[in-house]
This record gives sequence, C-alpha cells and structure tokens, in this order.
Amino acid sequence: MIPYLKKIIQHPFFTNSLWAIAGSFISKGINFASIAWIARILGPEMFGEYNVIQTTVGMFGTFSGLGLGLAATKLIAEFRDRDIIKVGRIISTLYLLSFLISFVVAIIFFSIAGLISNNLLNNDKLTLLLQITSVIVIFDAIAGVQNGVLSGFEAFKEITFIGIIVGIFSAPLLVFGTIYYGLTGLTVMLLVSRIINVVANRVYLNKKFKTHEVRVRPQINKDVLKSIFDIGIPSFLSGLSTSPVSWITTSIFVNQPLGYQSLGTYNTANQLRTLVLLLPDSAGKVTMPQLANAFGNEDIKKFKKIVVITFVWNLVLSVLPAVILFFFGGLFQNFFGDKFNLSSSLIAAVLATGILVALTNAVGYIFICSNLIWYDFILRIFWGIALIILILLYGRHNGAIGYAISILGASIVHMIAQGIVLLIKFKYKPNK
Repeated sequence: MIPYLKKIIQHPFFTNSLWAIAGSFISKGINFASIAWIARILGPEMFGEYNVIQTTVGMFGTFSGLGLGLAATKLIAEFRDRDIIKVGRIISTLYLLSFLISFVVAIIFFSIAGLISNNLLNNDKLTLLLQITSVIVIFDAIAGVQNGVLSGFEAFKEITFIGIIVGIFSAPLLVFGTIYYGLTGLTVMLLVSRIINVVANRVYLNKKFKTHEVRVRPQINKDVLKSIFDIGIPSFLSGLSTSPVSWITTSIFVNQPLGYQSLGTYNTANQLRTLVLLLPDSAGKVTMPQLANAFGNEDIKKFKKIVVITFVWNLVLSVLPAVILFFFGGLFQNFFGDKFNLSSSLIAAVLATGILVALTNAVGYIFICSNLIWYDFILRIFWGIALIILILLYGRHNGAIGYAISILGASIVHMIAQGIVLLIKFKYKPNK
C-alpha cells in the first residue's frame, strides 16, 4: 500500500495538481475576501453595476483573446519535447497577435462605450467606467497568452507564486479604490491589477525561456499560424457562444425593474459557484497540458488514464465543497451583509450549477485536446440558446432566483447534449 501511495504522490499529475490547487486557494481566497468587502461597501445595486462592467469586459475580451491562450497551452505542451525551436516561433507569433488584435478591439470598445451604456444597459453612469476598462482588454489578452505558455510548460509552481503576488498587491488596491472613490476607484484599480499580473507573468516567463533555451522575438511566423488558428478559432467561437451570451442575458435582466440590484444579489451568491469550481479548475490546468502531451506523443494508454482521472477528480472536487457550502450558507451571508438576500434556494441553484459546470468542463478538455474542439463549440451554442430562452421566458421576471435557475437549466441542457455526443460519437482516444 505504501509503495502504491508513494507512486501516486510522485506522479506529475498529483504534484502539479497540488501546486495548482495551492495557488488557486490562496489567490481565490484573497479575491473572495476583497470581493466580499467591496460588495458590502457598494451595496446590491452598485455591485450589480460592477458585475455588468466585468461582463462587458469579458465579452470584448473574448474577441481580443481569440482563443490564443488555449492555443498556447496545447501547442507548447505538444511540441516542447520534440521541437523547442518551433515552440519559440509559436510564442513569438502568439505574443504579437494578441497585442495587435486586442489593441484594435480596445479602440472599438472605447469608441462605442457610450452607445452600450446609454442604449443597451440603460445606465449613462457607466460610460466613463467602460472606457477605462477598454484598456483592460489589452492586458487580459496578453495575460491570457502568458498563462497559456506557462501552463504549456506545466509551470504550475510559478503560476502559484504569480497568483499569490498578484493577489497580495491587487486586493488592497481594489478595496482602497472602492472605499475612497467608489465604483470609479474600483474600476481604475482593476486596470492596475491587470498591469501587475502581466508584469509578474513576464518575470517568470523570462526565467522559463532561459531554462528551456527558447528564443522569443516580436514577429509573426507564418509557418505556425495554421496550427494556432486551428485551435484558436474554434476556441474563440466556443467563447463567442458563452461570453457574449452572458452579456446579452445580463443586458436583458438589468433592464427590468430592480434589475441591477437583483443582478448584484445573484453575483454575490455566484461567488459560491466560484468556490465550487476552484478545485476542478485547478485540476483542469494540469489536465489540459497532460492530455495534449499524451495526444501529441500518441500515448493512447496515458490519454485514457488521464480522461478517467479527470472525470472522477472533477466530480469529487465539486460535490464535496458544494455540500459543505450549502450547509454553511448562513455564514456566507454574514460575509456580504444583510443588504443581500441570499435565500437557500438561490444558494442551492448556484451550487448545483457549479457541479454541472465542473463536469461539462471535463468533457470540454477532452474535446479540445483530441482536436475535436468543434464539438465543444456546437454544444456551447445549445447552452447559449437555452439560456437566452430561459431568461426571456422566466429569469427576467423572477429576480435573482430566476436568473440562477435559468443558468442552471441551460447547464442541464449542455450536460445532456455532451452526454449524447459522448455516447454516439466520441471514442475516448486520440485519432490523428
């Protein structure tokens, strides 16, 4: 028994998972504490406005990111043991592409911020704040590629340290900005936190490049563009079927009476879903490069083994925290204050959604790493259509709980659709 346990502990999946989980616990813990404080200061309505800003940034971030972070993870994991020169060309191309695309998207975002806030969000106070966050789009795109590169090298120890550094510096700044300058101060400090993240990533990446003798130059190498876009475009389209859909449903929701207040309440409860996904998402950061590496080396046995581990890992690591968090929902209410009405039904809906998302993410990893990413895109379209229909028919008329149940219903549709595809089409093995 002892030798078997020793073998498990020494396995890269286990050690990398520990680093990823440790980093997520610390960084997410710091983030949770700062969000709770910020929510108490802002109150439900302004916290709802803050969430709309975040959702809008996420939507434009989908366009600027173009799936390049995921492409970085898969391609670097696939080629790092075979062709380090090609890895350098891939990274060089990804860097320049991410900057150029995000710069154009940021200019468009800045230009139409007034149109979005006045005509679509029905809140002219958000114009300046959206213009400030347009710059965030650039730094998010760069950080996405940087994180993808680090994950491709399985540099989870470094990712952990970066998360801690960014959390320690950013959390006090966010709270400070909120206390003294309200939503405007919070928005400015969000931008500052993104800059800190990019700088920290760059420091650790330079060390990693030196260790692996990777040469990175700011240029686009045409020979790797096809490989990048073969992954990036489907990934981008998958994001296009989720992030903009979330923004559309949010826009519909906030245009109802007390919409911003209800959205603030929902997103407070939604922090529980973030906690449920903390461990599965951490494991996913390890799963992705290992699946891609096994696929690239045509190691079918290893690929199947990681697939099984991923399912079991995500199920256990989502159900256990969900059960614990449900029974301690009252304590969670105390973190955010009495202004937020977090009912047991709202908490249950959010936690159930977290479990389903953890499982659907596990299937998504397999599709992506098996060059079947188009399946992930098509299935997310089903999710998006279901969510919009549920919001229009039910969610927008029933406050925070209506919004939560609509998202839960869409997640159930997504899960069922994935199950059908797995039963009919997927063979659980790389097929080149």
